[in-house]
Amino acid sequence: MSALVTNARSRIAYNIAKSLGKNRISVHTADFKPFAMSFYSKYSKSHFIYPSPFSQQEKFIESIIENIKRLNIEVLLPSFEETYLISKFKERLSQHVKLIIPDYSMVLTAHNKNKWIEIAKELNIPVPKTYSICEILENTENIEKLNFPVFIKPKQGGGGWGINLFSSGEDLRKILDSKHYQYLSWDRFFIQEKVHGQVHGVAMLFRHGQLRAKVGYEQLREYPIGAGQATLRVSKRNEEAEVYLERFLGYLGWHGICQADFVIDKLTGVPHLIDINPRFWGSLIQGIASGVDFPYLAYKIAIDGDVKSIKDYKSGVITRWLGGDL
Repeated sequence: MSALVTNARSRIAYNIAKSLGKNRISVHTADFKPFAMSFYSKYSKSHFIYPSPFSQQEKFIESIIENIKRLNIEVLLPSFEETYLISKFKERLSQHVKLIIPDYSMVLTAHNKNKWIEIAKELNIPVPKTYSICEILENTENIEKLNFPVFIKPKQGGGGWGINLFSSGEDLRKILDSKHYQYLSWDRFFIQEKVHGQVHGVAMLFRHGQLRAKVGYEQLREYPIGAGQATLRVSKRNEEAEVYLERFLGYLGWHGICQADFVIDKLTGVPHLIDINPRFWGSLIQGIASGVDFPYLAYKIAIDGDVKSIKDYKSGVITRWLGGDL
């Protein structure tokens, strides 16, 4: 039994390696950066450096295949955004290794807020009111119609990257009119009204459109503050949010891991879907600590074809990302 975990410098990869290693699976780790954290884990049997998946895509794939053959790897588990590239070359890679990741078209849909927002609306999943920046620029009088505060968000991205909050029309107009931001391609961003409430995360593992495991948790603190990754969280159920994500992933026929963030409106209690990560996510340890070992379950589906569904998880479990919290 063996697995390759990529993006070894991330705490996500470290937790994947630890999960698999504890289950007596031979784990090999890899990254395009030297001195990656997981290289030094006792659960990493060996490691290697590959070309950057962001600037040398073809060489990255060739290196992965070469090392899969050399190390006799059975399962490939990408841990972060290299998942998207691996999904793109899924058919080619699957000739050499077992994978549990969605088709590339599904990944692009879930990664692009413009695309998934439209699907969510069709499925009656609440999302915050969202507007095109280009439309606002064509008629700046529309700014006065917005319900402030509002965010400017990138259509693709995560971890708080590129997200800014504006409390008034005057502040927003300054940014949109500023010469300092003329280099930005505004069609890559959108405006979204802020839903006031608590951020609630839901993560799920699917096998060809069928739910196999899930966990929910409340985000108590985050970095960057106000729109970033969870640094302190507690496992907690929100059945409505879980129903919404299961509905969305079932509609797509999802295969693999997916995590989503909701904001629970403090006045109505309604969960609003605000972000989707079509990969392993930063708070992976929260699921493992709550009794849902997502990396091992994903490995078992890749190897055996399926696993017994896990329908429950422990509530009240607190985990902390110390570095981010500090």
